[in-house]
Amino acid sequence: MNADENGSAASFFDILVNDAVGPFFVSLDDGVELMIEAPSSDDVAELDTTVSVHDQLDLLADEDTADTILDHYARRPISDLADLVDDIREHFGILVPPDHGWAYLVDEINRYGGDIEKDMWGMPNQADLSDWILDHPNLSWNKLFRLLPALPAGGFYHAAIADDDERADRILEMEADGDLPAPSKRPSLVGWTPERAELAAAVDLLQHILHGVWGASPKFKGKGGRPPKRRLGPQTARERAEERQTLREHDDIASQLLGTRYTRRYSNHRG
Repeated sequence: MNADENGSAASFFDILVNDAVGPFFVSLDDGVELMIEAPSSDDVAELDTTVSVHDQLDLLADEDTADTILDHYARRPISDLADLVDDIREHFGILVPPDHGWAYLVDEINRYGGDIEKDMWGMPNQADLSDWILDHPNLSWNKLFRLLPALPAGGFYHAAIADDDERADRILEMEADGDLPAPSKRPSLVGWTPERAELAAAVDLLQHILHGVWGASPKFKGKGGRPPKRRLGPQTARERAEERQTLREHDDIASQLLGTRYTRRYSNHRG
């Protein structure tokens, strides 16, 4: 079924595929040439659960075209029909599925495709989403998903996912179910530069100065609240190693003092 047969507006995925490539043409032995339009995003999503070559063809072509092809290939090996279906799918960039499946890909592209493209156009190599269709054998959809976290912080894509209420609800549910870890309260090491560290230190200092001014003022004395806590920066592997070392040393000392009355909480005695 084509994207416009049911009269609904085309999705971003539909537009992307149609802009990237034209129809696929099938030339039969009797000189008949058939034209196959890009499948709709709904049909692409159904490829996740469609195994039969005949059923795949039904998703990729309209009923009359599929019947004509099946009649023509009726006396040929099924591998010939499978090769044709693979050629059609490769033409539209939907041959090799991403790990998360076609339905997930279609949903992500429909939700954020425009924002992803805007960020890509501002990057040095000026990649385009259509590249994943035009060069499908060499650009896997998995590579696109690996690229998404590297899109500019504060760009269109990250702003879009941060403003998506439905996505936020799903993430909270997954965290509650234990399918996702809770987000860290510390900033990421990615992008954490000496300049950002100095800015964070300057903000901490300013907050302490303001708290001190409030505390020293006769008018507001006692109303300044508790001293502000220092902002946590990202934690490095070395800092975690130092924490583990401190815990091991604590265990060693407590074990020596208390003997069997103490249960080691972190590790066995070193050595």
